[in-house]
Amino acid sequence: MGTERTLELQKAIESLIARVGWSRKALARQLQWELNDTDDDEELKRFEERLKKELTRPTTKPELLERYLDVLRRLPVVEKAGLVVPQYVATKHLDPDIESVLMDLSKDLSQSLGNEGHD
Repeated sequence: MGTERTLELQKAIESLIARVGWSRKALARQLQWELNDTDDDEELKRFEERLKKELTRPTTKPELLERYLDVLRRLPVVEKAGLVVPQYVATKHLDPDIESVLMDLSKDLSQSLGNEGHD
């Protein structure tokens, strides 16, 4: 069964590509190029199918989705659009309860800011 973090990351990726006007195929092309520095058509088709599954399956590892978001954060189209992609980094210096509260607060703030643009 998937984690809440996986579902949050999948939603963040879907929201981001919608805001820049990309399809999943466009996302796959960009990620394939950025991660593998190739544009081989057969590899791209396999990656498109794999990415489609990774964005819908609750069992996708959060680390993989975080890697995709890291790539997206650095893309000029995302920077030009002025989009902010939230990124939580666990410090392991704080009490787990405090980190949980801070993460919830950050999530609420991100949702609030996201809703402002649609009002």
